[in-house]
Amino acid sequence: MNNWPRQQVCEVADGIVAIVHGHGEVGVANASFIVEGKHAMVIDTMTFPEMATGIVREMAHRGTHVNAVLNTHHHIDHVGGNSLFADVPIVAHPASVQALQQLGLPSARYDHLMPQFRGRFDTLVLSMPEPRLDQLVPPRGGVVQAFPAAHTPTDLAVWFPTSRVLIAGDLCFIGVTPLAVNGLISGWIAAIDALIALQPAVVVPGHGPIGTGEDLGVLRDYFLAIQRVGRAAVAQNLSSQDALALLDTRPFAGWLESERNLINLERAMQEAAGEIHQMNLSAMPPSTRQP
Repeated sequence: MNNWPRQQVCEVADGIVAIVHGHGEVGVANASFIVEGKHAMVIDTMTFPEMATGIVREMAHRGTHVNAVLNTHHHIDHVGGNSLFADVPIVAHPASVQALQQLGLPSARYDHLMPQFRGRFDTLVLSMPEPRLDQLVPPRGGVVQAFPAAHTPTDLAVWFPTSRVLIAGDLCFIGVTPLAVNGLISGWIAAIDALIALQPAVVVPGHGPIGTGEDLGVLRDYFLAIQRVGRAAVAQNLSSQDALALLDTRPFAGWLESERNLINLERAMQEAAGEIHQMNLSAMPPSTRQP
């Protein structure tokens, strides 16, 4: 029996379909597909092939089939379903491919981080993407944009200028506390600034419900607060726990996964202290579960 939340199909513009999975909680991510004629490009494949069957079912209902897959970054909840599409090209940014090659499939760590899926990772077969972004032509005039050192070493978003739809991957979380354990707070802020400049009418986040450009602004405010407190904590030689007490969480009080605030503060403090930078980012998931 499947133990994951309900998936909701949302056609956010003509031929641009998002699959919103649950509320974006840990281990549960959104996916999308873009239809043009009888073909479709899938963007992200969720955590397991069984999760991604809803994508295939919805495409079949529309009389179309997949001819390409794009992974926005290397995290398992966006690439774990790749094997369902193993007969078509699967592509990602070279940095994401490298991260996956280094990471492998640490099933014990995934079991610890996502206990609701314990045991499933032992039998997961991961189809690796190819680093061939230059060969990908997104349907409906989509433009792939790459952002270094944000949520992960490199994250992709897909922008559709005609419909003003942004498929942001994990560069955007809505109603869910983001997680910067593989990236930099400053890099994420820079990425959000670039996405806001596009003036999207619709934003499909990696986690959470469909939103608008205003949600990007809210996320930017969050990271600016994290960055500001992290820098102050380093200047005052505070611990991360003491820094957490300085963070005004009231604007984000309703977000899921609030335990991640501490991780994000620690990342901000490490960056402010010069301990992490773009060239030494790790692909590994956190060693402890952040529910």
